[in-house]
Amino acid sequence: MRILHCLLTREFAGTERHVAELANQQALTHDVTVLLERHTADPRTGGDIARHFLPSVRIVRANRAGYLPTLFRVVRSETFDIVHTHLGKASIRAGVLKVLGLMGKTPVIGTLHNAYRARTYGKHDGLICIARWQQDSLPEGCQYQSILIANWTVPSALCPLEQAMLREAFRRQHALPPGAFVICAVGRMVEEKRFDCLLQAWRQAVLPTDTYLVLIGDGPERVRLENVCADYRERIIFAGYRSDVPDVFCAFDGFVLPSRREPFGLVLLEAMAAGLPVCATAAGGVLDILENVSDCLVKPDCIDALAAGLVRLRQQPGRTWDLSFHVLEEQALKTEQFYRRFC
Repeated sequence: MRILHCLLTREFAGTERHVAELANQQALTHDVTVLLERHTADPRTGGDIARHFLPSVRIVRANRAGYLPTLFRVVRSETFDIVHTHLGKASIRAGVLKVLGLMGKTPVIGTLHNAYRARTYGKHDGLICIARWQQDSLPEGCQYQSILIANWTVPSALCPLEQAMLREAFRRQHALPPGAFVICAVGRMVEEKRFDCLLQAWRQAVLPTDTYLVLIGDGPERVRLENVCADYRERIIFAGYRSDVPDVFCAFDGFVLPSRREPFGLVLLEAMAAGLPVCATAAGGVLDILENVSDCLVKPDCIDALAAGLVRLRQQPGRTWDLSFHVLEEQALKTEQFYRRFC
């Protein structure tokens, strides 16, 4: 098949990881092109999706005229079996061409990385939901053309010795004492991720003095968060953006996800793949991942519940999770089978 993925962002977060991994997997047996923004590096962190594609994936960048004219030029000059869009900006532009009849007979499929919006996805031929809450919220007329294909995780490629070396190097870099129990949280520092709630819960929780909290990520909320905990920052470390997630999870002993809403919760899946015990807010796609592990879930936006969750997390050993439902090869095959419904 000839597949065109469309994404219009300038960062490297969960959606970008999803697109890169899916495109790389599909390129093993298909002809895959990805249309990106002209500049894709995050000006704040330097994260760039373009660095994560295999050579077999062809990258096309929007020209000076903009993303929509470039998309039109690509679909007019080449023949694709499927156009697969991701997130709102690219999906709206593909929808515009669809409405104008400029996509020809090429089916347009969209993956919902957030909530469904008719303006964004109403003209798509098919929709891939990554969590049940998305599929349940679709308008009645859209449900028949949708499918639930959960996200996946790609296990770290580091061998045990390399993991041990990375763990030691990270802990030494951040002056973590030997034997410390280190809990991490990872994500963009924006309001909905509720790092502020986590810091308040950390202050409230009664934890052993050898327990540390490491926050990995960057974003517009970072300065405010650092100021919030300025008077009680002991044992809290802002490690900044890192490009080696999920490998760096080997440096930690537990993982917490305090978000108000997670469309899926890819970083939670990555932490579980690393064998970490977890504590996560019961919202969005997290409920799919931890539906049978209620003791790991806490109420969103509740400092008391999150503080109690941190105490429970501190008492948990490493854990082996069943992630057999979240295998890239199988989810890519389901995606291909869904494409063929429209070809």
